[in-house]
Amino acid sequence: MPVESLPGFERLVVPGANERLPVHRWFRFKEGFSADLLKTLLESLELSGRKSLRILDPFCGVGTTLLSAQELSKSIAITALGIERNPFIHSVAQTKVRWPEMNPDTIMEIGKKILKASRSSVVEIPRLSSLTTGRCMSRHLAGRLLSVRDAVRSDGVSANHDALILGLASSVEQLSKIRKDGRALRIVTKSRQTANDVLLDRWREIASDVRFMQQTVPNAPIPTVILGDGRSIADHEVGESSIDLILTSPPYPNNIDYSEVYKLELWLLGFVNDQKEFLQLRRSTFRSHPTILLPQLPDDFSALIAKGTLRDVLGPILRRTQSSSERYRHRVILGYALDLWMTLRQQFRCLRRNGVAVFVVGNSLHGGKHLPYVIPTDLLVSILGCAVGFEVDRVAIARNFRRRLSGNHFLRESVVVLRKE
Repeated sequence: MPVESLPGFERLVVPGANERLPVHRWFRFKEGFSADLLKTLLESLELSGRKSLRILDPFCGVGTTLLSAQELSKSIAITALGIERNPFIHSVAQTKVRWPEMNPDTIMEIGKKILKASRSSVVEIPRLSSLTTGRCMSRHLAGRLLSVRDAVRSDGVSANHDALILGLASSVEQLSKIRKDGRALRIVTKSRQTANDVLLDRWREIASDVRFMQQTVPNAPIPTVILGDGRSIADHEVGESSIDLILTSPPYPNNIDYSEVYKLELWLLGFVNDQKEFLQLRRSTFRSHPTILLPQLPDDFSALIAKGTLRDVLGPILRRTQSSSERYRHRVILGYALDLWMTLRQQFRCLRRNGVAVFVVGNSLHGGKHLPYVIPTDLLVSILGCAVGFEVDRVAIARNFRRRLSGNHFLRESVVVLRKE
């Protein structure tokens, strides 16, 4: 594998600076990458000189790739398409890319009117114990947010109303008793805040960003954001050999269920109404966590992992996890490899000749301090990519994780570049 270290990419594979950028900052999303990554890749892959590009992000999250494409539309004609499975995260991305359709004055007018008119006394709290018990958010605050949500939706349907709902969603963590901390929601001590004040601050920020972006990037195109499964690109009418560049970051095999991390927003905004729907959502996502179900493995995939380099990489991990205590992780590793294989086959199909697929991925540490082992996601993407027909352009190590076993050079976050010859 053409593995190289690119320390300059360290800041590009994390979303830190996005929280200070217009529109990108409308919702705090820890799992993304930098808004500057797309521009850097277009230059390094010598794509920036083209007159037009068609870009796809099949695991688009809150739309970082799509927003970056809008910002670059002043110098290159970019058609951008995103796919996202989580309905709440999909709504965040779809709302953000519609900033050209918003009116900042209207956003504030509707918002102030609703805060004066709405009340929370008769609103039913969703049947999620984190809310009904008041453990993660007081019932009073939950009721207040629900009454504002209902008032916004009753007022009308437009990009301006969606902006108000997104501002409400972004205030949930600030007004709650929790903090999103990697794989979990953690109860923390916070100072008391007033819902009206927090909502107004969020809406003012959105209105200010809309005004700035409309002056800075006039006539920006609006990308398409599909609610669907990025593992099945062909199901979403993405034509064969129609895409120039894929830039994406699928979930890492780290046992984190992001439906759980964003459950307060999912339930408060009505994207999930009961535990059955919630479980169905969790089981329909990328198989990177123990909640997933593993289907019967296709014969061609089983044959693939039983030979060659893939057997050498996956074999020791699969044997290590066959014990009863780690059987769930055995299922996750097989499911994760299967999903990567399915994804790569679909991406190879939709890319044009000389098209490029770029994955931002992180390797994961498992097994406890006595018998730890690493799942080398960047090598899995590379090996499976070769198996479906890609050439590995490079595996660029962006940063090493500063955790236990940090001396293990496989414990890292990388940018894998695959090319369709």
